[in-house]
Amino acid sequence: MSYTKYTNQEFARLADDGQINIMALFGNGVDIQLMSYLNSPYQTSYQNFYNYLCYKNFDKDNMIFQKMTEDKKDNEKDPNIKQNWSDFENSLIEIFNENNYINEARLTNDFNHFQVEFSNFLNDIITPNMLAQLGKDSSKSELAISSFQKFLADLDESNFRKLSFPSKVNHYKLFNWEILNFNYTSMLDNILVLDKEQYDPHPWKYADRQISFAVNPNNFTNDHCSWNSSTYFSSYLMTNITHPHGYQNVPKSMLFGFDNENQITNVDNRNKAKNFLKPYWAQNDKKYKSYFNNTDLFILYGLSLGDSDFWWWNNILNSLLETDSELIIYNYNSNNESDGETINRFINVATNEKLDNGKLDKLHKKIAIVQYNSKTKLNAFKLDCLD
Repeated sequence: MSYTKYTNQEFARLADDGQINIMALFGNGVDIQLMSYLNSPYQTSYQNFYNYLCYKNFDKDNMIFQKMTEDKKDNEKDPNIKQNWSDFENSLIEIFNENNYINEARLTNDFNHFQVEFSNFLNDIITPNMLAQLGKDSSKSELAISSFQKFLADLDESNFRKLSFPSKVNHYKLFNWEILNFNYTSMLDNILVLDKEQYDPHPWKYADRQISFAVNPNNFTNDHCSWNSSTYFSSYLMTNITHPHGYQNVPKSMLFGFDNENQITNVDNRNKAKNFLKPYWAQNDKKYKSYFNNTDLFILYGLSLGDSDFWWWNNILNSLLETDSELIIYNYNSNNESDGETINRFINVATNEKLDNGKLDKLHKKIAIVQYNSKTKLNAFKLDCLD
């Protein structure tokens, strides 16, 4: 599988080289922010799910629940130890590392019960009314169309100046978005769907263009192009949203686990880890591998950049080194992290190799950062309280 290649049969003025492919990956930070936006007392967090299991008197003999209980005790000593779902998935690795003998049948059965209860948890805390409210507010604020037209406005000047991406933009280009929602919920889908209140696939009688893309909305200087804030390009738009790790209403589809068996240090248990290898069951190599070398821009948003999704980070990094692709990371900055530190954190989780200075310099030049927090007003992907 790869990007659909569109031609002037679908879009009248589209040139042969006019397609711009964007791969955007979204994680649990999106759902946490949207639950806060809705003033929900709950979150889709690891700790909230553990509390839910305790409330439901979940089976205390379940191996996964036992491990979560151990993590809870560790967190009481140090709240920063395990906060994210990537931390939970690291705990699954610890189950294999800390036990000399793994009963595969028991672990698989315990995990199946865990999946069903997690689906119940999501369905209990995220109601259809909440999803409808997100969709309504997204339409009212035109969040979806703003995200696809004005995301470059979220960059400060130093990060905007890095990107050569604006030089690829001109009239009659097609922005082709492949949106990968790593969450099991449809909250992101509800705020990014191109509904008829904010988008018309054929708004003009004699022209088939659909959007006006803001290539330099903040009027920054850029060494790669001369566009200014008054430059808007008449463009085409296609979007597709998929859930690589499954969907809450299909419990058996929800994938938890880790990236590869080599992450297990107890080599005697590596052959028992197959059920927890996310890239294997998601069929990443078959479904997504061919996208990377044809991607112009990657966007990461709401992701904790854990080891359990190494396959994705490694393929993005290789694309940055081997093609003219670039990357924008939206980093929820709770630790006053600098742009350089954010970039280094991505590099460290994306490769097991020691990169030479030339490659490191290249990556730092091709990765732009948007630092934000709960109070930051963004033009893309973040639903803020309506005025």
